[in-house]
Amino acid sequence: MAERLRIAVLGAGPIGLEAAAEAVGRRHEVVVFEAGEIGAHVRRWGHVPLFTPWRMAVTDRGLARSGATIADPDGYPTGDELVARYLEPLAGSLDVRTHHRVVDISRAHRTKGQDIGSIRRAEEPFRLVVAGPDDERIERADAVLDCTGVLGDPAPAGAGGVPALGERALRETDVVRYGPLPVDDLAGRRVALIGDGASAVTVLDGLLRLSPAPQVLWITPSATVPGFVSPADDVLPARKALYELGRSAPGHPAVTHRPGALVDGMARTDAGLRLTLDDGSAHDVDVALVCTGFRPDHALSRELQLHLCYASEGPMKLAAALLAASGGGGDCLAQPEQDAAVLANPEPRFFVLGNKSYGRRSDFLLRIGHQQVRDALDLLG
Repeated sequence: MAERLRIAVLGAGPIGLEAAAEAVGRRHEVVVFEAGEIGAHVRRWGHVPLFTPWRMAVTDRGLARSGATIADPDGYPTGDELVARYLEPLAGSLDVRTHHRVVDISRAHRTKGQDIGSIRRAEEPFRLVVAGPDDERIERADAVLDCTGVLGDPAPAGAGGVPALGERALRETDVVRYGPLPVDDLAGRRVALIGDGASAVTVLDGLLRLSPAPQVLWITPSATVPGFVSPADDVLPARKALYELGRSAPGHPAVTHRPGALVDGMARTDAGLRLTLDDGSAHDVDVALVCTGFRPDHALSRELQLHLCYASEGPMKLAAALLAASGGGGDCLAQPEQDAAVLANPEPRFFVLGNKSYGRRSDFLLRIGHQQVRDALDLLG
């Protein structure tokens, strides 16, 4: 009979809850620690429909455990619908502790530099420092599944992947916003949109649906747009439609496209915000929408032996396998299945799963995370 483990799952999003459900189904003792609300990251883009249908966003185990029913498996849920109809019912069947952030993980007595790459590190439990609503406490676990995602650390707007001059001081203001957030308050405004990926074009779609349409300054690092793939025979109609919008948007009367441009500086003015581009030109807008991607935050596991890719910041074995299979990216549906062994880290019984496992890559799919969950638990035995 397999050993019954105490498993800590970090993050109550789509992959964290699936991991907990799968682990409980295998008779492990499981606790989920969530820094915010159920599906907190998904709620940030709750108004946006998924590219993929319901049947690719849920699992049989999750449906059985949650009691949720999906009337149209081929329909496309919004983020809010995914949370309300699936994630919240699934969380209700599990031990989920919301507003409990794991801030540090280590071994109980071994430091990071001891027993390097040795299975002996698994002889003692993980020590988790958990910040709750009222205090900090110590929790222990035999295994840890980090499913915290990447949306908590949006990439900045500046050239070279670093903040533009003045951007740091503006991050928490209303004139610089990050990620695919709602744009309903921007009708008729002057808007700078920075980025060329699916999130950026999703935001552009929302802007162009407003009446009156905003004046959109679209700043893209690439000379051609959009910066994501949709094959000629794309089986995902939502992605195809977004791709076609990205291709045609530079000709829209409300859009001024600046291809191959980079943002050097940001400064607040009495009239809003002034952006300075790398060619020295200055542009006055009311708000800048930064959709340049997201980055994984590995601060909580810095005392563990985690081998990270120097380019993507995902776990090295998986990053190398993904690079060998598809280079820097491509059609997310065309990814080959990876061997379970690529999920293993030098730190025994510690796994990074879900979107965070892909680091800065943008081709992660929920169904990939579902398979990762099964593979990781198989490796745990």
